[in-house]
Amino acid sequence: MKAFVLVSVLCCAATLAFADDSYFPIKTKTTGEGITAFEANWYSESLKRMNEPRLPELIKDVNTDVYRILILPTWGNSIAVRVQRHGELYSLSARRLGGQAGYHPGKLVEVKDVELSVDDSKALGVLIRDLSFFQLSTDNDVIGKDGDEWIIEGVSQGKYHVAHRWCAPDNADKRGLRAFCAFCKFLLDKSTLSERPKNKGYKLI
Repeated sequence: MKAFVLVSVLCCAATLAFADDSYFPIKTKTTGEGITAFEANWYSESLKRMNEPRLPELIKDVNTDVYRILILPTWGNSIAVRVQRHGELYSLSARRLGGQAGYHPGKLVEVKDVELSVDDSKALGVLIRDLSFFQLSTDNDVIGKDGDEWIIEGVSQGKYHVAHRWCAPDNADKRGLRAFCAFCKFLLDKSTLSERPKNKGYKLI
């Protein structure tokens, strides 16, 4: 059994291609999982300034369950919220930069670390189940100018996945993003960060 798990982890790692200092796998002609080099550079810059961990590295431990949302508004602060399961409970870590995510993300200005209650941990577990995260496509065909980019990463059972959507709360139901947005909103609300996304659709989810 241990040999099988090791082989599975090595095979998973082999399908992910990374550029130097990137937090994200880069999509290539031979690998289906990943995002463009431009997106990886943009997203990684904020995470570096937040001193966030590289989630793909956590696939080595098949017992790890961790998810992170990253929201990058063209005009507004970069926000990241990460949750990790510890037995039946989850811990939450939130970070916010002080600059403009679409131009210069700035320095780390706010840090929140929270232990979720039993009830909140159960509620989060339901949201994760409803999200069916590892079945989500990495991207879709909806793009736009300005607005904001919503990114979810996850590691579970030795697998890594990333999914990103432009202005996810806008027309969330029609775009099939109700569960995506509900998960993100829960994490943002529990983070207690002083700044939240200002996208008009955020208040509707």
